[in-house]
Amino acid sequence: MIQYERDNQMSSRSRQAAARTRDKWREKVWFQILAPDYFDGKEIGKTPASNPELLIGRTVQPTLYDLTGDFDQIHVKLRFKILEVTGQQAKTVFHGHEWSSDYLRGLVKRGTSRIDWIGPILTRDDYLMRISVIVFTNTRSKTSQEHAVRKGIEKVIVAHAKKHVFDDLVQKVVLGELASEVREEVRTIVPIRECEIRKSKVLKGPEEVKARRVRLRRGTQKETKS
Repeated sequence: MIQYERDNQMSSRSRQAAARTRDKWREKVWFQILAPDYFDGKEIGKTPASNPELLIGRTVQPTLYDLTGDFDQIHVKLRFKILEVTGQQAKTVFHGHEWSSDYLRGLVKRGTSRIDWIGPILTRDDYLMRISVIVFTNTRSKTSQEHAVRKGIEKVIVAHAKKHVFDDLVQKVVLGELASEVREEVRTIVPIRECEIRKSKVLKGPEEVKARRVRLRRGTQKETKS
């Protein structure tokens, strides 16, 4: 009899917990997540939330295929961060991208070389990013050639960062236009099989970059006075 009462109590608590869970879901609203305007504001997902403020700062990770419809780009993983919510639409900003490791492994071939370049860049409107470029050669490359290739990559990437604002540079990075220009620069150094920007990440926004400049300037002024 005692066991039966205990079972009833546990069953009652389970039903109450399930009811509370259902009530919480009923309170939530579904929000449409949109890509930035420079990706045509396309829908990249939906998410429920009881309060739109809880969505700010959340990240969404679609593929480039989700934006372009081109299945050949399904290996490119994008990362967007929710910036603001208007009505039932959550607007995002680009936060980075990365090629899948499986796809990159498939590009490796014997008797060839892989050359990597990774570096920070600053866009014209003060976004600090880290860009990773990967180059696969047709044959084994020499150390001097690899050094020259990295110099060539840096020359193109930094030059574009200086003359483009963040929105424009992101499109060039993700859609492959910048990689094509890097390829043209370095293919005269060594025969190139593949040249891609395999990864990018936004490190700091304009406000953080400007604040850091101010701190550095103040530090320099203090050292000068002392």
